[in-house]
Amino acid sequence: MYLMRILGTFLCFFPILSVLVEHQQPLWMMILLAINAFIWPTVAFIRASHSVTPLTCEHHHLVIDAAAGGFWIAMMAVNPLPSVVIATILLSDRLAAGGVELMRKAAAVMVAAFAVTCLTQGMAFIPEVSSRTLYATLPLIAIYLIALSVLTDNIARKLRIKSRELERIAMMDPLLDIANRRLLEKRILFELEKLNHTSRHSALMFIDIDNFKDVNDRFGHKVGDTLLVTVSKILHVATRKTDTPARLGGDEFVILLPDTSLAEAHAVAIRIMDAAAVMTVAPDRAFRCTLSIGIASAAPGMADMSDWLKAADDALYRAKREGKNQIYAH
Repeated sequence: MYLMRILGTFLCFFPILSVLVEHQQPLWMMILLAINAFIWPTVAFIRASHSVTPLTCEHHHLVIDAAAGGFWIAMMAVNPLPSVVIATILLSDRLAAGGVELMRKAAAVMVAAFAVTCLTQGMAFIPEVSSRTLYATLPLIAIYLIALSVLTDNIARKLRIKSRELERIAMMDPLLDIANRRLLEKRILFELEKLNHTSRHSALMFIDIDNFKDVNDRFGHKVGDTLLVTVSKILHVATRKTDTPARLGGDEFVILLPDTSLAEAHAVAIRIMDAAAVMTVAPDRAFRCTLSIGIASAAPGMADMSDWLKAADDALYRAKREGKNQIYAH
């Protein structure tokens, strides 16, 4: 707002000054215009910076700008070119900054300031636009509109970045910084769609931390969370960039392995279990972390995500029933 206000008041200064000089307005009017153009933007910036609610304060400043615009339009005897340009810029800025409500409020204040000025200074209308005023107004039209477009593009770019960041947050587990169920299901559906058009195989791996409840009971949830974070890091290291390690919930993890056979998925599972085997759970180094892993393959023709998830889940429970710390694949 500060830079745009400085630019706007600076560019408005010249066409307004041109008209005031042509109408032989007094010196104090020129001084007032200079204060509005060169001092007011900094005053507004300082007030907003020190305000408890800077956005609300800035909206008030935007309304004040509109009132000043109405005053200067009246003092220019409604000189058509600068008056229309200034009014249009002021109202469009208010619309961009605060929506229809702020624009409506600004328009009402502008009209009120215009009416009061006309009544106190005498109603005047001089429709002629001199060449000097015309040339003084052209930079306001060209430069300010380009600057406004640049600012709008910059805001839009930042909004796109924020939108992508919010989407990433919505798709990630907040504790472990890996995919959550929402993102996992989205990618599983995409993988199944691809499998329908190829002859490849893909694998889905379910991983469960054995005796995780005992960890929370013996060492507390802080240690349990640390264990989850460590396991998620192991999954990141053991998988490829094309794979999707995810947290299904609690202490259950899932890895989507595109273009992967059961044998290749089994090799990945072994790497994960070997890494978990050397991991200790403080403060009791005698307590070792083990994992149970179930793997299910999807071939072309499998169209139901729930069937694939259930197959991997059944494989996991088969590994659990066989004594935990096992890998079962089918």
